[in-house]
Amino acid sequence: MSGARYWTVILLLLAGALGAALPRAQAPVAPPQLQRLPQEIDGWTSEEIPIEPRLVEASKVDAYLSRVYRHAPAPMLNNDDRPGELGVYVGFYGTQRAGDSVHSPKNCLPGAGWQPVRAARIALPLAGGAALANLYVVENERQRFIVLYWYQSHGRIIASEYRAKLYTLRDALVLGRTDSTLVRITVPVAGDEAAATRTAVTFATLFAPRLEQVLPR
Repeated sequence: MSGARYWTVILLLLAGALGAALPRAQAPVAPPQLQRLPQEIDGWTSEEIPIEPRLVEASKVDAYLSRVYRHAPAPMLNNDDRPGELGVYVGFYGTQRAGDSVHSPKNCLPGAGWQPVRAARIALPLAGGAALANLYVVENERQRFIVLYWYQSHGRIIASEYRAKLYTLRDALVLGRTDSTLVRITVPVAGDEAAATRTAVTFATLFAPRLEQVLPR
């Protein structure tokens, strides 16, 4: 067994053992008022996109935000190749337990018919230092999208599902809380995949600090 695989198995076993020992009584965490997030960010203006109640119930989120942000091309700039719109989804989970935890897009996207083309990690250049996020290129028939997602809570931005679970266990034992937030930014690839990726990363660096301001401390 390779070293990386060995430690993956150890972490999963540790997560399972600690998960069974999580305290049943957790400090109640009020869902954040995600609608307080700015409707306009650096020239991007937004529109709310409601999600069907049955899908919200299936996701088991305690609060969510679903928006499309759009911008007009900069005047007099013929090289403004940024995509004109992007989607933002935020799902907040007040508590997490077996069968009732954050749903990873890595699992949900293929189930919805989106096939992964490429997967990588990419750095978000934030004011407090670079943080890693997951970058997926997915397609469905003739449509292709950049999907950027991460887990955010308690001042942390995490790409790895395994690390996110370990931090959840740590927070449960130390703070008596297991709240966490999934953030997903989706950008259509109209032509230039690199331009779509730049748009996703740039918007993420604008959005993440604003989200931190409304999440539970």
